[in-house]
Amino acid sequence: MKRPVILVLLLVAMAMPSLAASVPDPQAPGLSGTQRLQALLDRVRIEQQKLKTLEARFVQHQESSMLAAPEESKGVFSYAAPDRVRWEYQAPSPITVVIQGDQMTTWYRDLRRADLVKVGRYSNQVLKYLGASGNMQTLLDYFTVKLSMPEKKGDPYRMALVPRYARISKRLKNMTLWIDSASFFPTRMEYVEADGDTTSYEFLDLKRNAPIPSDRFVLKLPKEVKTRVIDLGSGERAGAAKEPKSRP
Repeated sequence: MKRPVILVLLLVAMAMPSLAASVPDPQAPGLSGTQRLQALLDRVRIEQQKLKTLEARFVQHQESSMLAAPEESKGVFSYAAPDRVRWEYQAPSPITVVIQGDQMTTWYRDLRRADLVKVGRYSNQVLKYLGASGNMQTLLDYFTVKLSMPEKKGDPYRMALVPRYARISKRLKNMTLWIDSASFFPTRMEYVEADGDTTSYEFLDLKRNAPIPSDRFVLKLPKEVKTRVIDLGSGERAGAAKEPKSRP
């Protein structure tokens, strides 16, 4: 189940909020460290409460014992509320990942094969962080968080997260989020897995609430593509469909 777990951790950074009565300022004078962190989480929720769509270029950097050298991938990320996500890897290898509801399809274009994963209850864990029920406050329930304030104007907030529980730390050593100090949107993240493998994502040229064609989230596979179905909800282990370390 490694892929759903990592996707959960990535999409936590894009949590949607409930309504708030005021606009908190993490840099307001007189706040304690705990109060500044809470103000930042509240501000992120408020700024993103109207998010309906999101599109951005992304750069993924990965270092792994399974790679001969660090690898960089580039592509486009798209999201439409409440449950549609697309990762379009353009380089170095063309790969498309589409999530709709409880189904995730990964198409390895150059290999002419695809994996259709019925993520079941894991889909809810992923998508609740993108829907109105999601909340960045959940991070405080599962992680110890250290907040670093911007050193100068234009610098981002930096949140260093360490898992509180063994069930998380056995997969994830730590995670870091960078939050833009103007838009209060997470624009970069890095996670270090328990085995030391490191993956970072940077989101560029973010477009919020711009129209996205509905067919962006429809994946039509050519007839020659071989597809296998994996049902995580039935208890099948993701190890049976382990994918290359160079993908999310």
